[in-house]
Amino acid sequence: MSQTESLSVELRQAFIRLIAQHTGLEIRERDRTALSQKIFLRMKALKLLFPLHYYQLLESKTLDSDQEWQKLIIDLTNLESYFFRDKEQFNLLRNHILPELIQRKQDTKTIRICSAGCSTGEEPYSLAILLKELIPNVEQWNLTILGIDINQDALEKAQIGIYRAWSFRTVDPEIKEGYFKLINHHYQIVQPIKEMVKFQAVNLVNDPFPQPNSEMRDFDLIICRNVFIYFDQSAIAKVLDKFYLTLQPLGYLITGHAELHDQNLSQFQTRVFAESLIYQRQSDHVLSSASNLAISTSTGSLITQPNKFLTKDFSLEEANNSLQTSPEQTNINLQQAALNLLKQLPPDTKIAKLGNLTAAELILQVETALKLSNGESK
Repeated sequence: MSQTESLSVELRQAFIRLIAQHTGLEIRERDRTALSQKIFLRMKALKLLFPLHYYQLLESKTLDSDQEWQKLIIDLTNLESYFFRDKEQFNLLRNHILPELIQRKQDTKTIRICSAGCSTGEEPYSLAILLKELIPNVEQWNLTILGIDINQDALEKAQIGIYRAWSFRTVDPEIKEGYFKLINHHYQIVQPIKEMVKFQAVNLVNDPFPQPNSEMRDFDLIICRNVFIYFDQSAIAKVLDKFYLTLQPLGYLITGHAELHDQNLSQFQTRVFAESLIYQRQSDHVLSSASNLAISTSTGSLITQPNKFLTKDFSLEEANNSLQTSPEQTNINLQQAALNLLKQLPPDTKIAKLGNLTAAELILQVETALKLSNGESK
């Protein structure tokens, strides 16, 4: 009998529940054999003979337990990251979100940004480069870019700021040449950009925040991408509530595509851009009589009513109505926003108010309408 087989189904389920409680990570069916292997590797390192003893170590509230969690987390988390990952979302940041924040903060010259699940630092450093390019007198601003992650090993690498060429696979050459130094076939972030970013170990599920006397407070922008895909639904809901309280009024939350499709986001105002959905904390004085749906012509975004999340039926019905007009009269920005919204849903999601068509079928319709709007042949 192999070691993996000797881990009983009941005890493996107990490990899965404990990991979810401690980290929010959801161990899916396809990953359970790998989890068993990782448990036995940690047992071997600790010279433990029985899986139950390792479980009891993790469950205990001791310094040894805390240290072991850090080592297990290294094995459980994915460090995959690269600079300017998801070009569409970074275009949205460059062209809309960051310019809006810069304009709004001209008086105080203070912007606070959090990169949650920052891994080895590529995302927060990308944000620092963007701000350097967007703010001519950046040295006169009080900028906070905080990269947080549960994996302390990843944070140590982020603080060093040295990367392989693979981290630049979608980066324009001028960015790499302007903000990095080539050292022994590796690239080191230049000191002025490095000094713009701070790093901190944070457990999104179990650490309390916001905290008035810490950096985890009053953010204008929180970016948490490719994190919730590893969390169970209850952990996502818990972290979203904490994020909302950690944002300033009118602050933004950006997540990965389709990561929140089953969540209640009624506390946020949802804005739909062609590039991505984003979520905004309400101003303290937002009127409850705001219209159900408004088009922001200045930014090209579609904004939903406060406290009414952009539901599958409500928003897609509005999008479908826009497609009933002739292609020449259809607003292309709205079509693109509708397309982006549909892509947030699982392809087999049926939309009751649109004839029970699936998201995949509606995507085909919107893409066809966009081609016609652009004068392309079918």
